[in-house]
Amino acid sequence: MSEYRISYVVTTYNKLPYLQQVLGRLVAARQADEEIVVCDGGSKDGTAAYLQQLHDAGQIQQFVSEPDKGEAHGFNKGMLMARGELIKIITDDDAFHYPSIRRAAAFMQQHPEVDVLSGNTGQVMLEDPSYATLYEDVEANFQRWFDTKEVIWMIGLPLLIRRKSLALTGLFHTGMVQIDTEFTYRITSLKVNIAWSTAMLAMRIENPQSNFRVMNQGKAARASEVEAERMRHFYDKQIGTSYLERMKPQFGWSEILKRPLRPAKRRLFDVLNIKQYQGFERMPTGYVPNANADRLNEAFRVCDEFMEQFNARRPEEYKFRSQAIDKALQQLK
Repeated sequence: MSEYRISYVVTTYNKLPYLQQVLGRLVAARQADEEIVVCDGGSKDGTAAYLQQLHDAGQIQQFVSEPDKGEAHGFNKGMLMARGELIKIITDDDAFHYPSIRRAAAFMQQHPEVDVLSGNTGQVMLEDPSYATLYEDVEANFQRWFDTKEVIWMIGLPLLIRRKSLALTGLFHTGMVQIDTEFTYRITSLKVNIAWSTAMLAMRIENPQSNFRVMNQGKAARASEVEAERMRHFYDKQIGTSYLERMKPQFGWSEILKRPLRPAKRRLFDVLNIKQYQGFERMPTGYVPNANADRLNEAFRVCDEFMEQFNARRPEEYKFRSQAIDKALQQLK
């Protein structure tokens, strides 16, 4: 039997102000049957001393501060250190709704065949937290996988992983930047039992140090798109092996062809009164700017309040269907 019910695994690198916001909330929320495991990649901003202080006070249960080879390496170390039945991934600059996370964990305990659980994610901009968006496309992705077993991507912030299921899912890929995209493409291509919670389990705080923003700076404006396409082409067996299909992730030729046609398509759909996707819905958060308030603290506060209100207004439901147990052997054609 596991020593803890949930292991919260946190990775960080040179983001002490953000980390203090995250751990301050997590430490306050932690219960006796939960542990906090922090893997710092050798930060030079006082993170190690801060973690040592928390550990000495018994507020975090395990930590390591040493150079690593990226976020995936840090998470993998933390998951191997974890002693909980379930692992909850925690990033160092985002917000999480622990009551909903605990209810999701309870669902997984009631359904031991569930390997991984995901759920809704929101986002605010650090520079303007007056509105939030919901990643509606991720829930739609899950539904497609649920209905057709199409290989899809999901955001990693809500993920809960059964520790013993790591033998099936594998760890995070240390050669990728978008490690959640790769992980979810991988698990949806395998016989992994995945459940979905309709609750908002986490909110992404887009900020200047966000991996996505850093990855796509300057000449690398399409870096995330190219990496994601490369992953999908590897895992999705429905994609052919022709030269054009193999070159698509390298050159982005389909996007080049589609871009000039989109305005005409939208005008045609408007004339025909066909509903079009308008992008993520912007939902007001009720934030009132305060020149004297700390911007980072305000962003986290807005997220806490928004998740609480979002989850209070909507029924919390779970979607899950167990997959048959069989072998991975496949006949080559």
